[in-house]
Amino acid sequence: MSSANILSSTPPEEPLYPVLMAPAENFRLQKIDEIANTLVQEVRHYRLALKKYKRAKKFVNWGAVGSSVLSAAFSSASLGSALSVVGLLATVPLGSVSRCFALVSLGLIISSRKLEAKSKKHQEITALAVTKRDPVNRLLSRALNNNAVSAHKFDIILSEFQQYNVLKEQVRATLL
Repeated sequence: MSSANILSSTPPEEPLYPVLMAPAENFRLQKIDEIANTLVQEVRHYRLALKKYKRAKKFVNWGAVGSSVLSAAFSSASLGSALSVVGLLATVPLGSVSRCFALVSLGLIISSRKLEAKSKKHQEITALAVTKRDPVNRLLSRALNNNAVSAHKFDIILSEFQQYNVLKEQVRATLL
């Protein structure tokens, strides 16, 4: 038998398995990573929703302007036909169409105000999520550099996330 097939009795220089962190440290890093990912997703979600609300509000505002212009046009046409004796028969239908456009305009203006309130709510929640995301990411990067998270820093991150949830609920309650 050759000596190449025989295992050496000395241990290898490199460890066979990587050194594992303590379970508490691993749990803390996982929880901090979950919180950071949640905040990133919340920022992305609320920015996208804010963009959609602004686009819808713009569309609704243009619709309200258009229906207001049509209401004014039909109203003036109705007034003009009422002043002339020949167009008395057309006064009632033109006035009815004018009132319909005025009601549509009123409904669109109300919808625009509701969209404005929702976009304001989303804007405030986005700003709140960004302000809470930055300290969590900073503490997470420090923890990844050190490969350890102290209990104090972990409590700070958890309190930041809990404070974010409380403030988000307050914004939702006040701006509904």
